[in-house]
Amino acid sequence: MDQQENRLLSVVEHWLPRIEVAGIPSPTARAVIERAGVWENWLAAWSEEGERHAEMAADALAVGRRVTAGEAYARASLFYHFGQFMAFDDLAAKEKASARKVELYRLAAPLLDPPGEILDIPFEGGALRACLRLPPGGGSYPLALIVPGSDSTKEEFPALERHFHARGIATLSLDGPGQGEGRVFGPLRPDLADALAAAMRVVEGREGLSGEVGLVGMAFGGFLALRAAASLPDIVGVVSINGFFDLGSFWPDLPQVYRDNMRFALGGEDIRESAERFTLRGRAAPDAPALILHGGRDRIFPPAEARKCAEACARGAEIHVFPEGNHVCNNISWLYRPLVADWLNDRFSGQKR
Repeated sequence: MDQQENRLLSVVEHWLPRIEVAGIPSPTARAVIERAGVWENWLAAWSEEGERHAEMAADALAVGRRVTAGEAYARASLFYHFGQFMAFDDLAAKEKASARKVELYRLAAPLLDPPGEILDIPFEGGALRACLRLPPGGGSYPLALIVPGSDSTKEEFPALERHFHARGIATLSLDGPGQGEGRVFGPLRPDLADALAAAMRVVEGREGLSGEVGLVGMAFGGFLALRAAASLPDIVGVVSINGFFDLGSFWPDLPQVYRDNMRFALGGEDIRESAERFTLRGRAAPDAPALILHGGRDRIFPPAEARKCAEACARGAEIHVFPEGNHVCNNISWLYRPLVADWLNDRFSGQKR
């Protein structure tokens, strides 16, 4: 078995549950992987499947089937997302697939239930992009601000967002600097506080929102949410899902496929030096209530990082390490996602309904 075949198997091993929980049915995901066969065909196979679903969406929309069209456009966007998320051999092809992912999600957003609105967030002379979705029925809702990780983006989160909407919580999924559309601002930064503050300013006082905001960080975003929380005094709570305390401390033990991800996401001539900037050590402690979740079988970010994250919080934190959970606990999404939504709902004042 050559290195590229090993790469395909490694990507599948680490991320297939994530692909499935995002909204691509397991048989479909496995069929696309089988058609790809080898890593060189991965991006093409996923892109082809994305176009098939985009055509289904266009056909449905042409005859007025808006719900079907929205679901198919969102699914098509996901196929492109997972086609390019670990593809670093041909960056031009990766960029093209990423652009198609964004285009398809823009078509999907207004057709979703509840609908999404793509917002421009003024930032450093340009704009970050985020998707805002409010629960149906009117009212004044608190907001879960969702922070992606090193290779996730706003387009990946509709299935996660549903758990918040069902509890009367609006969602704002943001591509920060170095994430998704935010890649135009350069590689990933250790501190996203300025970007999150900019997003909060844009929705401040908006009709349908109560003004209360909680942070939810996924994987690498769990670290980013905790670090930013120390500079955002108005948030009501922060959730870190399989984040970490100090990336440099376990850098040598990262799987090779994830270090390839880091080389792209973090940038810099010395990737190890770049990685060591991503730490909570010596940083201001977040003062908001915190929830720390981790999977005991996470082979990317060690479960021991969860305890260190909890100890870094000024008030301590509620912590759950699920022995059976994998990276981001995507193999037990039925357990961790309702827990996160319920915990954040309990932090809000109840003005929303």
